[in-house]
Amino acid sequence: MDITKDPLIQKAYAIPRLRQHIVNKGTMYLYCDYAGFAERNVYGTAVCAVYNRTVRVAAKKLPIERDQGSIYGEMMAIVLSLETLADALLEHRPNNAVIYTDCSRISRLLAQDRFAHPQDEVGRNELLAALRDLHRRYPEVDVQIKYMRSHRKNNHLHRIAHNAARKAADAPII
Repeated sequence: MDITKDPLIQKAYAIPRLRQHIVNKGTMYLYCDYAGFAERNVYGTAVCAVYNRTVRVAAKKLPIERDQGSIYGEMMAIVLSLETLADALLEHRPNNAVIYTDCSRISRLLAQDRFAHPQDEVGRNELLAALRDLHRRYPEVDVQIKYMRSHRKNNHLHRIAHNAARKAADAPII
């Protein structure tokens, strides 16, 4: 879906550091997020991908039957980002890709070998498998996963992913 007329995109264009991400031709930027509503048992992930003046949003309802925790959900959002990146690489050829997450523990989880919660290990394994698959298919593309920290504040591109994840969580199962 091309959403360049969205008011949040117009606001992002007005902020120089976000505008740079949107118009960049060398690096694709992907902002991902997870939304979970445990009381209703609905969960969703989304990604807002920007590259060369194009903004695309992908969202997916997670087919889980009970709350797996926000860390698991954030890892699934990164997996969706990697899938979205793989699809985009068929059309575009960026040299690099930066995936932004608002989960501060991702880098530690990727290197961890013991987990207090088994779902975190399952999520980590799915994420590592998606990274390996992308690297096997596109070894020339450097992919980085970064914690947003202060980059999240007033970040309209992340807000788009956040809103789409919430909408995906509430969507009916197809």
